[in-house]
Amino acid sequence: DEEDDTAPQSQAEALNANAEARELLDNLDALPLEDYDLPRLRAALVHDMEVLGRLWARTRHITPAEDAKLEQLKALLAGDLRGKKVLLFTYYKDTARYVYDQLGTDMSFLAQAGHPRLARLDGDVAPKDRSGRVARFAPVANDHAGWKGSEREIDVMVATDVLSEGQNLQDCGILVNYDLHWNPTRMVQRAGRIDRIGSPFDVLWVYNVFPEAGLERLLGLVASLNRKLAAIDQAGMLDTSVLGEVVHPQNFNTLQRIADEDDSVLAEQEVLVDLVSSEFLLATLQDVLANNPGLVDLPDGIHSGLAKAGCRGLFFYFTAPEETEELKDKRRRHFWRYYDLATDSIHGNRYDIANLIRCGPQEPRVIGQAEVFDIQARVIADILQSVRHQQALEAAPKTVDPLQQQIITLLQQQRHNPAVALQTVKAALQVLRQPLSRARLKDLRAAYTAYQRAQDMAALLASVQGSGADSAPMETPNRVKPLMEDELHLVCWEYIWE
Repeated sequence: DEEDDTAPQSQAEALNANAEARELLDNLDALPLEDYDLPRLRAALVHDMEVLGRLWARTRHITPAEDAKLEQLKALLAGDLRGKKVLLFTYYKDTARYVYDQLGTDMSFLAQAGHPRLARLDGDVAPKDRSGRVARFAPVANDHAGWKGSEREIDVMVATDVLSEGQNLQDCGILVNYDLHWNPTRMVQRAGRIDRIGSPFDVLWVYNVFPEAGLERLLGLVASLNRKLAAIDQAGMLDTSVLGEVVHPQNFNTLQRIADEDDSVLAEQEVLVDLVSSEFLLATLQDVLANNPGLVDLPDGIHSGLAKAGCRGLFFYFTAPEETEELKDKRRRHFWRYYDLATDSIHGNRYDIANLIRCGPQEPRVIGQAEVFDIQARVIADILQSVRHQQALEAAPKTVDPLQQQIITLLQQQRHNPAVALQTVKAALQVLRQPLSRARLKDLRAAYTAYQRAQDMAALLASVQGSGADSAPMETPNRVKPLMEDELHLVCWEYIWE
């Protein structure tokens, strides 16, 4: 065949002519040729060149007008994002240049999009020029508020990840990921350019351009990202949605409340996971028993009373067997509750209760007036409810499963499919964005496997909606049974009375 002059040619001469590249090549260590099978290496290179040549022959006639991904971007910028400031990220600088050139030279698109001012920022832009382009794109955040609304301001910035760290771009409220970075922290860093203190936007929008379904089956990029993001979320370190996933509230919201100095969060966590210092309680008990050895012989069920200014309530101490068969005969669970008559509320923080009931040996005994048996019944109900709640928390899925994330990604690509009802897709997405039980995940995995074989979207949507159609009974860990009222044993109770 006649040689195609448009085919990619060797870059050896260009590398030799480049001083920086030449210096790098000259400083490489020489390798012993006898350690390599040169004929086999040469054959492998020739094979790769032939494969790449065939790929080039099949793709060289594709024009930008046939680039469906680019056309979708143009439709977005000229449609929902018309007149908006947009930050567009892509991984490769060649892609950034391609997108920038195609947007800037398409007169029809520019007219439809309202003639936005475009700029490009990648690794080949000199550092001294980068700061100027950043300031023109986000003038308010970079102390050039006078440029806002002027001809100097940039409306659409096409950038590589050289811009994903350390820049204040919160003048912008819209981010488009033209491609997905394999590293989820890079995705978070991209979003962090606009999700910053001082943003004037109540809601920030992140648009992700996902790989076509066939390409995703080959690369597994979205599936891999979802698994990594799920792991980050499980550790409580995911502070915002990256690919549309649900950030795990039990993890991050607790961290956020601590950062906001919410005093109540610590008390809640102490009740749930028994964070109260056992050393403190043990030291107190040892001190009392050292001075009053006869206390160990007191019968269970006794009561007393303590004078405490500003208090009108009752303290109850119950024990119960451990919840698993292996431990129930070896140790017991302990429940402290204080019922406050003034507020009609029940408290279970052991540290607070320990300080409330603590007294010296000479404290006078005070007996109050209250409907003790009615209050005791309410305290018992509170203990049973708290145990059920804790068992439910331990049994419930803590995060959205990566399989759900994968199907979410698939369904998001169906939003503009005329063959699929948009409301059906939205309903399915709502189901998938909540943790599902193990049984429902098993059914969902089977449905997704069937979809991969038959490509039956209607069947997959029906299965997803079935996963959330009714509420499955809460699963409990193996060999864990609910606490029953007759298993509670009253150790003692006490008036805390003004």
